[in-house]
Amino acid sequence: MTPSPASTTSAKTFGCDTRRLTQSFREIQTLALMKNLLKIPALTLLLFTAISHAEEMHVFHSTEGKPLTASFVRLTGDTVTLKRQDGKIFDLPKIKLSAEDQLYLDGLAQKTTDSFQKLNTAAGQEITDGTPFPSRKAEDLARRLKLRPESQSKYGKSWRLYAAFAKGYTLFSAMPYSVALHSDQDGFATSISIVYANKGDFGSTAGLAQEHFKGGNTTTAATLTAAMDQDEQTINKALTSVIGTGKAEYYGEGKTRRKVTRWDWNSHAFVLSNEEGEYVNLTIISSGVANAAGRTALTKDDVVRKRLLASIVRSSNGDLVLSEIPMVDQGPKGYCVPATFERAMRTMGMEADMYLLAMVGESGASGGTSVELLLKNLRHQVNSKGRRIKEEELKQLRIRDIKRYLDEGIPVMWTMCSMDEYNDIVDSNTQARAQITDWKAHTLDIVTSHAKLTGSTKPNSNRHLCMIIGYNEATQELAVSDSWGPRFALRWVPIAVANWVSNDKIFMILP
Repeated sequence: MTPSPASTTSAKTFGCDTRRLTQSFREIQTLALMKNLLKIPALTLLLFTAISHAEEMHVFHSTEGKPLTASFVRLTGDTVTLKRQDGKIFDLPKIKLSAEDQLYLDGLAQKTTDSFQKLNTAAGQEITDGTPFPSRKAEDLARRLKLRPESQSKYGKSWRLYAAFAKGYTLFSAMPYSVALHSDQDGFATSISIVYANKGDFGSTAGLAQEHFKGGNTTTAATLTAAMDQDEQTINKALTSVIGTGKAEYYGEGKTRRKVTRWDWNSHAFVLSNEEGEYVNLTIISSGVANAAGRTALTKDDVVRKRLLASIVRSSNGDLVLSEIPMVDQGPKGYCVPATFERAMRTMGMEADMYLLAMVGESGASGGTSVELLLKNLRHQVNSKGRRIKEEELKQLRIRDIKRYLDEGIPVMWTMCSMDEYNDIVDSNTQARAQITDWKAHTLDIVTSHAKLTGSTKPNSNRHLCMIIGYNEATQELAVSDSWGPRFALRWVPIAVANWVSNDKIFMILP
């Protein structure tokens, strides 16, 4: 396959294991006192102290003596942000708390500020403002990290930056190829995935969007292994200089399970992995999710089905479109397959990452991803979340065969050849649709203008996987969506043109 890849989680899922962190800190103190070998930098001890205070519950008292049990989030001017035991976050004028609690907050805020400023310096970007990760507003974080909007639905948002197109951009002293941030439906950050040296980007000649098929810039590093080792060591050194030595553990599910190094700070878990011959990745998630090795809560079938049906938008002209499909921009890589599967998985309430999916599909800079291999390695993971993958072979692409899935809100993944002629027709047809007032005349134009392609020699290059997310039965058009960013989220193709470039297979993830 040629190159061209939101579930909501309760506040509980992102809860932090305060006891573990507090116990670890006490063990470090005890061991140092017993052996008289205190070699832990003062900054590291300061960070452990700030973590413990930021995550643990504290009984505050109002000026009238009324108790309030909550954890500290941040202090902004004279306003304190607290988090109750039920997960609700709220602001409170500091002056409404007792004099003793005001002093406690001032001291804690100073410690947190000192530590997060040092972390930001090590990152080279504003990776934190001192707020615990589960309470971090994703919109603000995206702005500080200079990420661009990628996707928005009722159930979450995403932002992404391809640093190769942002000169001089680094994170923890190394240049990432991709930085992706996701949020839940309430606007809180759920994960940051930072991909450094990897086989999909290393030496790639890919361009952006359909320009991928025409080639682009290449990288100039010596070897992939050397680039990966250098990035891993650089990131490890930057994090260790501030937080201390990370610990080794395993992270992920199924074929994506891997050995990682993990650092914890203020409800953030920094998870660094070097998957030999594949990629270097730094994932930032809540400590609660990291404690579960990255396994997220299962979104129930009935919830998913309601979401799917609610996403269907019908227009008076006969258009049916699925409106809540998240976008994943594959950027300058041959990742149409994993990017499209990530979009389908997120639609079905499953977490996914196109880089990890590319790994299980054996994607490379020169080859792309094997749909068959990806399906084989992905079935168990999808089944474990209560979903299933279905594939069909259609010698002729007909709306009646596609609509049975779309009418249930289920997007259809479609194998095809993304030819220049095809894209020119789709772009012009989509633009023309915006000006149409007589839809009967449009139907006639579609039939006469593009019928000549039916029976033409089928193309066998520019192999691509995209989504079918809608149809119009009267005009015999399909709504398609490519993993090339927001501009390609919705385009309309006449069915005759679709059949000309079709490679005859469709795939669905079903609830």
